[in-house]
Amino acid sequence: MGDMLGNSLSALVSYQRAIATTSHNIANADTEGYSRQAVTFNTRVPQQVGSFAIGSGVNIDAVRRVYDSFAVEQMRTASNSHAQLSSYYSLSSQLDNALSDPELGISTALSRFYDSVQNVADDPASMSSRQLLLSEASALGDRFADMSSQMDSLDKEVNARITSVVSEINDYVGQIALSNKMIVEARGKFSGEPNDLLDQRDQSLLKLSELVGISTVAQDDGAVNVFVGNGQSLVLGSEPQQLTASPSQFDAQRVEIAIRGAVNVEISDVLSGGSLGGVLAFRDDLLDKSKNELGRIAVAVSGSINDINRAGLDLQGNRGGDIFAVPSPTTFAASTNTGTAAMTANITDIGALTGNNLMISYNGTAWQVFNEASRQPVTGFSGAGTPADPLVVEGLSISVDMLPVAGDRFVVRPVSGAAADLQVVMTDPAGIAAAAATRSAAATTNTGSGSISETRVVDPDNANLTDTLTLSFIAPDTYQVNGSGSFAYTPGQTVVMNGNAFVLNGTPSVGDSFSVAANSGAVGDNRNMLAMAAAEELGYLNGGRSSIADTVNGMVGNIAVATRSTQLNLDSQQALLNQATARVQGLSGVNLDEEAANLLKYQQAYQAAAQATSVANELFQSLMGAFR
Repeated sequence: MGDMLGNSLSALVSYQRAIATTSHNIANADTEGYSRQAVTFNTRVPQQVGSFAIGSGVNIDAVRRVYDSFAVEQMRTASNSHAQLSSYYSLSSQLDNALSDPELGISTALSRFYDSVQNVADDPASMSSRQLLLSEASALGDRFADMSSQMDSLDKEVNARITSVVSEINDYVGQIALSNKMIVEARGKFSGEPNDLLDQRDQSLLKLSELVGISTVAQDDGAVNVFVGNGQSLVLGSEPQQLTASPSQFDAQRVEIAIRGAVNVEISDVLSGGSLGGVLAFRDDLLDKSKNELGRIAVAVSGSINDINRAGLDLQGNRGGDIFAVPSPTTFAASTNTGTAAMTANITDIGALTGNNLMISYNGTAWQVFNEASRQPVTGFSGAGTPADPLVVEGLSISVDMLPVAGDRFVVRPVSGAAADLQVVMTDPAGIAAAAATRSAAATTNTGSGSISETRVVDPDNANLTDTLTLSFIAPDTYQVNGSGSFAYTPGQTVVMNGNAFVLNGTPSVGDSFSVAANSGAVGDNRNMLAMAAAEELGYLNGGRSSIADTVNGMVGNIAVATRSTQLNLDSQQALLNQATARVQGLSGVNLDEEAANLLKYQQAYQAAAQATSVANELFQSLMGAFR
């Protein structure tokens, strides 16, 4: 009867373990990341009795996780993308709301300012209109400063998020390294898989992937190596690698991410995915560019208004001065520089400004210029970088006061701080130059049909701007200037002299003359103010291809499009994440109804095995009694 007893006892042990596994599933039904476990049975090696093979009972073959690595990887990927889009959208929507506000947006402030310019053009002698223009100019500066302040607040939020996420990443990296160690040890001690430890590690990997994009490589001993960026290791076996959030080597107000070591290596530029990737993408692709674009607009507005005001005459008949103080570029020296050289930069051509931040490095013999964001080289610059021969690049003049050391690097931000620093420096409304600095006239003795247009100042800084010019025709197609030279004449041609532009037309007679001279007594002249009112729609940016109005609309539109696009992608990614999560839960999640059925099945099997054991015992006792 030993075979019957052995079979029964093996069944008792096997079903007891099955019941324990089922109760373990039920207990962890709400445990995040838990994969249900299933028991697989296998018959024991049969005994040979004569010509027959008699069964020897049952064994537990394995207690395995119900797990699909492909489905889990899909869920991890979907979670990573969803977290990136979510963090990007939460930040971009704040920026979009700030810039597109119909009452407080930058477009509204610019419209009010240029409307006040038009009011002065309508009544150039009105002191109230002039005072309103200065008030609106001050309000415009405040609006730019407020927009810049809101962007700075977002920048601080980005820094705080980076610091917080890096701390979370380090926590999960430590957990994964510890799980690797425990899994390797468990596999060395036991033949089965440590299911619960594997679940814990998978959950840590899922949470880590929600923070940053990762890749994993499994080792033969059961450990998993984790990498980020371009292959930088976070976990190698049981050894974690910590990240650090520290100030940039160029700007202490900007947080960058680095691999912690004897020398921290910045990896912000190569990180992507997860909430950290979303924050970095927002800062690099939207916030920095928007801040630069806002600054470029501030420089264009202030520079164009100042240029036009200097081209005219104020109420006292004097040449106009600056209305705004045009902010200067900011420069930063890398904290790793070994030399003592300092860099300065000035804006020389507003139309050539790109808004890009530049990284400038010295290789020991020459300067190299790169786009700070993309790290791509910038070509087409000139100069040696000395005060006597400055670097000229993208509308900037850049010089270094002392000889740098090879390896020294600098960052130039041409316009990133311009919006915050835009200020009105004119206090006297009479200083607004509504009248043109020069005027043209045809001699009263002219007999031909020639004519000259009103003058237009194209170079207010020309030293000879107001010098008198007399154009005398010595032939129908030839004229002299101030009695000398010989210039060909074509009807309709634009003539540019001494910083003035004017158009000659018609058919002059020999002896006819035209003059350009300084304006005087022009209290009612509004030509310069009309030019200032039209400045919003003229091509001051992108080499003359874009107006201030176009650039403002483009900046606001780009932010709105990016925000809306992110929202749509986020909704789509949410659906994909739900599908991936449902697939994993459908396969690996605990179904309490199913577990209850299994529990009942295993209970009945256990009871039957117990009954078989009891019968075996009774038969054995009967046999023993017969011999007694």
